[in-house]
Amino acid sequence: MEPLERFLCAAHMEEPDEVPVSLLTSARLFSRLYGIKIFQFFHDPKMMLDAILHTMKLFPNIVFFPGLWADYGIVVEPSAFGSRIYWPENFVPYVKGELFKNPEDIRGLEPPDPKTDGLMPFVLESIQYIQKHTPKEFKYLYAVARGPFQVASYMRGPTEFLIDLRVRPDIAQKLIDVCTETTIRWLKVQLEVIDQPIGIFVPDDVASFLSPELFEKFGLSSYKRIFSEFDGLLKVYHNDADSTHILDLLSQCGFHVFNFSPATDIGTVKKGIGQKVCLMGNVDPVNVMLRGTPERVEEECKRCIHLGAPGGGYILSLGGGPSMETPEENIEAMVKAAKKYGRYPIGSLSSIGSK
Repeated sequence: MEPLERFLCAAHMEEPDEVPVSLLTSARLFSRLYGIKIFQFFHDPKMMLDAILHTMKLFPNIVFFPGLWADYGIVVEPSAFGSRIYWPENFVPYVKGELFKNPEDIRGLEPPDPKTDGLMPFVLESIQYIQKHTPKEFKYLYAVARGPFQVASYMRGPTEFLIDLRVRPDIAQKLIDVCTETTIRWLKVQLEVIDQPIGIFVPDDVASFLSPELFEKFGLSSYKRIFSEFDGLLKVYHNDADSTHILDLLSQCGFHVFNFSPATDIGTVKKGIGQKVCLMGNVDPVNVMLRGTPERVEEECKRCIHLGAPGGGYILSLGGGPSMETPEENIEAMVKAAKKYGRYPIGSLSSIGSK
């Protein structure tokens, strides 16, 4: 099997020939490996494409997810509402300050137009540029939009937003509804310009800061609404905060692949929802991949495969994006571990250790 074929096989809850290896597309890592500043990556579509292709060719056995991506970080959706964006020279952009200091300003809020507002039209142009100039063996496959809780927290401020859920639930609901509609519209507009899309990707870490009670009240219907809009496409959800307390609710949201935090125990996730959704994770991107040795990486990958892979529906990955200074030898160690311990059929720890 080819790497992407393995990835899609696992994503559909099947057993490929071996456990696929995937890393999230990372502007920070790609920029370093290509020898450019992160600011250059974000501000030049040609340089962005060249850096992505350079890294994909360095690690041909890894599926970088979502792969080719007009990646402008966490700021695209907030920029469309009017948030102030700060662009450091060698770090990812971020939202500077809260757009809605007065919660009453949220009452009249409407979703932005993805074709005209903020960075969204610039991203659409970049998608088309990447598709036009990409070699035939590479394809632009996924539309990407930040989830509603992530976007809401950037605009209101994370603490204020979480307080609103308790103290001003009507205003919180209004903001969530607008952000949910924005996520849907933004994904649909991207899908219009992607030549052959196969899926959507929705990252949203802030949802895990909600209690089960609040997630059931505010989150479940929002996520169901988003994922139900995209029948026929692979739906991938990323959350690198601890989701242990809302696992059962997440399994009802309608996505197919769950990329989850190293703070969430992989054995618990496998037992809890691993028969319903494909698991993607969850090697620690900092303590293991960045700071560990190749031997430590191999051992952790072996553990994750043992707990996550039996029965299929598992992709070996990190519990978040790779850090900028992640050693190349540690990335190679992941690939070697998958080949050494990830050949199906996979049984107990003793059986994979003997391979």
